[in-house]
Amino acid sequence: MKGHLITAFLLAGTFLASAARPAGGKAGPVRIERHDSLTVYYPDYSRIDLSTGRMPSKDRTDVIFCCAAAFTGERLKEFSHSNIAGHHVSGGKYYQGFRCATNNGIFTWNGANGWKFYNFSHKNSETPLKESARKGGMGFCQSLLFYNGKQFKGCFKPYRSNQYRALCEIGGRLCIVDCAWSLPFGSFMEGLRKLGVKNAIYCDMGRGWNYSWYRRDDGTVKEIFTYPGPFTTNWLTFIKD
Repeated sequence: MKGHLITAFLLAGTFLASAARPAGGKAGPVRIERHDSLTVYYPDYSRIDLSTGRMPSKDRTDVIFCCAAAFTGERLKEFSHSNIAGHHVSGGKYYQGFRCATNNGIFTWNGANGWKFYNFSHKNSETPLKESARKGGMGFCQSLLFYNGKQFKGCFKPYRSNQYRALCEIGGRLCIVDCAWSLPFGSFMEGLRKLGVKNAIYCDMGRGWNYSWYRRDDGTVKEIFTYPGPFTTNWLTFIKD
């Protein structure tokens, strides 16, 4: 996978099904539900982008949720679009990334057609991504976990433990599902299934690569994983204009 950098936490864990527990408080830019070992974030966004090169600043009050998206290849001091796994669209512009064996899915968003998940190979990914670019949208390639209700194998062995994350469709709504603590990948997948996920695409994780944050109801920033590592390249960014 061109030297992809993910560090697994070798801890055990299980998913325990339960009713959703809202985080409480008034309606804000990100609604949060806690399902024991999984946390679900529903951003109330106006648009979505793939930020590349530099993570969006917390001072950007229009950004309400930000997390890693596509795999990064090598530890490069300077940013290069070719160091992102798979072709991608950032700020309405199409870029070529490197071929990644585990990538079998695409996520796109553009203002005209909203968001969409695709089951596409690297070879065939140019068409939907270039279409999204023409409409001023965004898009990235990653490993599909669910597609139209069908569960995929995913990109890790079931016993491998880490704090995983996926961009998902649940009940027709777009959300991000995070592990609240380290889980075996098989338990994470089972948790997604119990949540009723229809579509899900993996988002890059691992110590130093899973740094992410969201904006609270009062406008302040809450870090989800608090270790901002170097060499990261791209971020799924939800924006509320």
